[in-house]
Amino acid sequence: MTSLILVRHARTGYNTEGRLQGSLDVPLGEDGLAQAERVARRVVGEYGTALAVVTSPLKRSVHTADAVAALIGSGPATRDDRFTQRPYGVWEGHTWDEVRARWPQEYRRRQEGLDPDIPGWGESGQVADRVAAGLREVAARAARTGVDTTVIVSHGSAIMLGVARLLGLPLTPSRLGHLPHGAWNELRWHGDDDWQLLRYCAGRSG
Repeated sequence: MTSLILVRHARTGYNTEGRLQGSLDVPLGEDGLAQAERVARRVVGEYGTALAVVTSPLKRSVHTADAVAALIGSGPATRDDRFTQRPYGVWEGHTWDEVRARWPQEYRRRQEGLDPDIPGWGESGQVADRVAAGLREVAARAARTGVDTTVIVSHGSAIMLGVARLLGLPLTPSRLGHLPHGAWNELRWHGDDDWQLLRYCAGRSG
């Protein structure tokens, strides 16, 4: 049995402005770095220092994960491409208001939980499979090496889709609700494909 703590990265300036980031490698600003430090203290305060730390390779996740790794003295977090954010294609860099004005039909599809038909969009099924495969491998590796708890820093859509896939839930945005920046889910793996969602949106405090 092993636990995975799936943390959404700290907030960027793009998040504050309501801009879609997706595959854009937007770093944390001063406020985001401060939030990452707070998140790291909350995670370590709750789960201790005997942690492995893995992260999406995008800077906003790396900065958040490395704050946890520094606090436990483990060195930089392990990068894993499977935990990167879904690409938002031509919507990246735009606000939702801009998306609604320029792509009204595809915006409606997205609001209904469907994948929009736009260039470069990461389809839900593909993203879910990618993230779920990473979660399965990290859990199995942790079990083999005797690591009870692994912190994985990733992105809102990636976390939601990966968790939904493991639990056999529909891949719709509202299925598990909104995961705020710096909050986390706690998954427990009991072996084979036996997954339990113990907590959702834990650690919410800004």
